[in-house]
Amino acid sequence: MEFERVLKYPMRSDEWQTTVLIGGLLVLFGALLLPLFVVYGYLVGTIRESLAGASRPRPFGDWRRLLVEGAQAWLISVVYLLVPAVVGALTVAGSTAAFASGSNAGGVLGAGGLLVGVVATVVLTLLFGYVSVVGIVNFAREERFGAAFDSGVIRAVAFDRAYAVTWLASVVIVLAAGLVSAIPVVGWLLTPFASFYAAVVAANLWADGFAQARDVTADHRSQRDEDPAV
Repeated sequence: MEFERVLKYPMRSDEWQTTVLIGGLLVLFGALLLPLFVVYGYLVGTIRESLAGASRPRPFGDWRRLLVEGAQAWLISVVYLLVPAVVGALTVAGSTAAFASGSNAGGVLGAGGLLVGVVATVVLTLLFGYVSVVGIVNFAREERFGAAFDSGVIRAVAFDRAYAVTWLASVVIVLAAGLVSAIPVVGWLLTPFASFYAAVVAANLWADGFAQARDVTADHRSQRDEDPAV
C-alpha cells in the first residue's frame, strides 16, 4: 500500500478544493442530519466509482441522489450498531440500579459491571463498525438496501486479510485527521474539513479492500495504476 498515493486520492480531482470546502461545511452542520446524509451519500458514490475503476473522486452533484443514498447508508450504520447500543444501555441501567442500592456490595457490583460493560460496548462497536463498512460498500456496489446485509458477501470480505488491512489503515487516517482539533485557536474550524478529506480517503480504501477480497476489479485497479493522472 502506497500511503502517499492513498492520501492524495481526493486531490486528484481538478475541483478538489471546492469539494473539500463543501464537504467540510456539510460536516460542520452535520448535527442537522440532512447535511450528514449528503456526506454519507457522497462517500457511497465515491465507493461505487472506486469499485468501477475511477481514478479520482467526482465533485458534488445530483444532490437528491446523495441525500437518498446517504440516508440509507446512515440507516445501515444504525442497524449494525444497535447491538453495541443495547449493550451500552443495559450496562448503564444495571450499574445505576446497583449503585442505587446504597450498599457496599451494590457499589462494587455497579463499578465492576460498568467497567465490563464499557469494555464490551467498545469492542462490539469496533466489531460491528468493521462489518457495517462491508455492508455499506456492498450497498454502494449493488445499489440495493438489502445488499448491506448479504451474509455471504459480508462473511467473505470481513474475514479477508486485504480488507482488514485497508480498514485498519482507514481508521488510522481518520484518527490522525481528528488530531487537527488540537491545533490552537483554529483547530475546531479546520477539523470538519480534515475529517471530510480523511473520510474520502477512507472510502477509497474500503472500496479497494473490498475489491481485493472479492477479486472483482483487478482490471480496474490495473487501469488506475496506469492512469497518468494518479
